[in-house]
Amino acid sequence: MLSSLYSSQTYSLPEIDSLTTRYKNEGDTEDAVKLNVEALKHFKNKDNTEGTVTAYINIANLLCTLSRYKESIDYLDKAKNEINTVKNPALYSRLYNEYGRNYASLGLYDQSNKSFNQAVQYARKISDLKQKNYQMYFSYAWKWYNFDKLNKIDSTYSMQRKCLKISSEPLIYVKIANKFIRDKKHLDSAAYYLNKANSGVDKYPVEQKAAVLLNFGHLYMTQGDNEKALENYLQALAVYQKIKNAVEIRNTYSYIADSYKSLNNPEKAAEYSEKHSALSDSIRRDGSDALNIAVERLALEKEQAQDSEKKRLYILIFAVVILSFGAMYFIRKAYVEKQKDKDALIEEKSTEADKLKKQVNSSFEEVSQLARTNDPFFLTRFKEVYAEFCEHLLSQHPNLSDHDMKFCAYLKFDLSSKEISQYENISVRAVETKKYRLKKKLELSPEIDLKKWIQEF
Repeated sequence: MLSSLYSSQTYSLPEIDSLTTRYKNEGDTEDAVKLNVEALKHFKNKDNTEGTVTAYINIANLLCTLSRYKESIDYLDKAKNEINTVKNPALYSRLYNEYGRNYASLGLYDQSNKSFNQAVQYARKISDLKQKNYQMYFSYAWKWYNFDKLNKIDSTYSMQRKCLKISSEPLIYVKIANKFIRDKKHLDSAAYYLNKANSGVDKYPVEQKAAVLLNFGHLYMTQGDNEKALENYLQALAVYQKIKNAVEIRNTYSYIADSYKSLNNPEKAAEYSEKHSALSDSIRRDGSDALNIAVERLALEKEQAQDSEKKRLYILIFAVVILSFGAMYFIRKAYVEKQKDKDALIEEKSTEADKLKKQVNSSFEEVSQLARTNDPFFLTRFKEVYAEFCEHLLSQHPNLSDHDMKFCAYLKFDLSSKEISQYENISVRAVETKKYRLKKKLELSPEIDLKKWIQEF
């Protein structure tokens, strides 16, 4: 079918979307990319802007699935440059959903949620109810993931409820089960939700089957049935290898290595640990390039916002000048003072933009300074520069959340409780409480100094 469509050179949007969905569902991600690359050429030759934008977004979606984030973002930028002439809210919603998905995959959870909020705004304007619900569900499901990573429990459950109102796809039940498994509570409920997910998973993209298998593996590991866990992990790995999802392949290597360790098979455990390490290095290199692009984009967007604000200020200034003609002296004097304030504001905004640029371009060796300035990308940079520390810590304490890791990073750089309370906008007492809870998670005895332990780890 793919070759016949190429040779006929008849690319309608319904055909492209239908074939893309079919290939994705079957795990033939690379074939779907080839299809859309050919379709892109066709739409460009026909000056079909909507088709061109659709193909760009489809390719970006597929590349993100393949963990090729830099290329994915490049295609989204191309779509964004041409979408202004298209009056289709569904395309806008898809565009921002894909930006959000890439940012989430790179660990930029707050920025990801901003993109998903834009996607939801456009989705509300979609007249087709099925399309509207699909785009809304996509946004809510990924925001659920982001809030979970940010340890925002109330927001996590809010997104879960919204997803359940729209859809009953297996991935929802997998995510619910995963929470029970991670907490090691209500494992019978986890099994119930995984069985519920498994009962209808064949109707959905094959990657959802992999997610079901993976979480069955987690459940069996938690229950101590290591052989069943290994069996499910290996089946999940086969699916992820088929769709070439590098991130999930890497993660599954780690789970398989742990299973073999539990089964007293050190040779196999070492084999999969080596595979995990090699793929991690590759993903880290690719992800670093994509992350730099994303960070530079955020800086550019902020700079553009500053320029827009300057323009608004200049318009206001001009209006005030016109209205001030003929006014009395004290009115003009008040205007001059106001003008000075505005100039100061413009200068302040420019200074902020310059500061952001310096932060973006700073080397990894300045990660300590990022901590003390509460830079939003501090944790991401910390994980890159101190990868060995993070991996070693998480390998011994896999229950640590991103929030816990951020707190460990603060302690690594010898920040005081008062400094941490300022950066996190909480009381010093709350910081001490978090230290106590973190100490329990790390299973440290009361007499051990937590900060010293972190710094020497």
